[in-house]
This record gives sequence, C-alpha cells and structure tokens, in this order.
Amino acid sequence: MQLPGHFPSQDFFEVDSRNRRFFMKIFKSKAKVREGAIQPEEVKRKVIKIGKGKKVKITRMTYDGTTEDSPIEVKIIDIGNDHFTGKVINVERSISESQSEKMIFIKGGGGTIDFRFADGDILSVEEDIDEKIIEQRNVDEIREILDALDLKEEINISYYDKNEGGVINGVGTLDEKNMETLDFKVTLILINDIKLKKAKTVSLNLNNDKILDLEVVI
Repeated sequence: MQLPGHFPSQDFFEVDSRNRRFFMKIFKSKAKVREGAIQPEEVKRKVIKIGKGKKVKITRMTYDGTTEDSPIEVKIIDIGNDHFTGKVINVERSISESQSEKMIFIKGGGGTIDFRFADGDILSVEEDIDEKIIEQRNVDEIREILDALDLKEEINISYYDKNEGGVINGVGTLDEKNMETLDFKVTLILINDIKLKKAKTVSLNLNNDKILDLEVVI
C-alpha cells in the first residue's frame, strides 16, 4: 500500500521497465506467420544463399489468406539483418523511365520493395532460372548470320539482358564486328516496341551473351 506523499522508489521503476521490455519482447517474438508461409529464418537463409544481384520470383499471401495471383519478380539489391530489398523487374518500364527524368508513373509497376523476414507472408522465394533455360539459337548459326551482315546494315536482334533480367527485342544497325573474338556492337533505335528518344549502343559477344535471334530487316 502506498502511503500519502510516498512515491515508488527508483528500483520499482527499473523493475517495471524491465518487465515491460520483457513482455514487449515476447509480443514481438510471437509475430504470426501465416499458414503455409515460410518461417522468417528460412526465408533469410534462402535469400542469403541465392545472393545479391540474382533474380528471384516471390509468391506472397494477401491479408485475407489467399495467394497473390502471380509471383513478383525482383532482383535482389540488398540483404539486411531483418529484411531484403528487391528491384522490380520490368524491362519496358526501365526503358521508358530511362528516357525521361520527369516520368514517375508507368503502367506495369516497378521501383524497389523491402521484404521483412518477420512479416510471415512469403510462401516461396525461388531463383528465377529463365537466364539458364532460355532457348538460344545455335551459336554457329548466329555466327554465320553475323559474318554475312555488312556494317551499318539495319537489323532485328533479340537477346537476354542480364542487367534487366529480361529479353530485349531491338531494331537498329550493326556498328562493329570482330569474327575472331565474336564481339559486336549494335545501335538500337527501337526496343520492345518502344521508340527510343536517344539511340542506345550495346556491346555483345556470341559466347558470353544469349543471342536469341539476329536477322536483316527486310
């Protein structure tokens, strides 16, 4: 019983403060992982194993307990103690945004997202192996086509862009080629049906890059 004019001692406040921190810790440690979702520790382990710079597909659960319609594709750009950050893969958005500093909203979404391990809403996180299984034309066939092309000739080219994590379909001209090293440069004026305000020069190599198609514009 507290007597009039008597205030709790400092020890009382210290004990009360410790108890409060203790109960808050219990509350935080019991953050609910949604049914079917991966445990936070497992999500973190998977993300660390896949590593920064890799493209992943993430399937999440919505607040009402249903699975999102389709996985979101992101490139892991940072991994922290309690979260990882992914850059949304959208080739068309990247192309459009690169043409205007004033452009903010582009149909299709984009930007970066922070995924907290403890949110408990991730059903799966898997490395996107499109880059490994994407069908590439026989290198010898592409080499024959490249050898037959003249410099400054107008071409159609399709290749897998490692940085963007998607397929680029371009129209432009062949600027340089070295049939010994199989290096070549193209200047593109149209990418994925988007007309570029400024032509883009791309350096490629038949052995190191996945060239899906190469042909003369007819």
